[in-house]
Amino acid sequence: MTTYAFIDGIVTALIAVMVFLLIRLLAKDRLERWGRELTQETDNRLRGVGEKLDSIQHEQQHLLSRLERLERAINELGSRLSQPKSAA
Repeated sequence: MTTYAFIDGIVTALIAVMVFLLIRLLAKDRLERWGRELTQETDNRLRGVGEKLDSIQHEQQHLLSRLERLERAINELGSRLSQPKSAA
């Protein structure tokens, strides 16, 4: 009788360990999948932000170029206006 109780205890302990390891494996799998999804979503968002920053930088360069042309035009007009008028 005690032998059967001992064997039942060992079998119960083995089953408990197997169930624990199975739950741990499933949890680990879900966490890894969640981590991959989170990494992919983060990469996508960072890529989108990078594209927006590139667009803003391009627009900034374009506006800076236009500002420089406008500044040259204003300086040219100023120099023309400051030149003495010749008698014609």
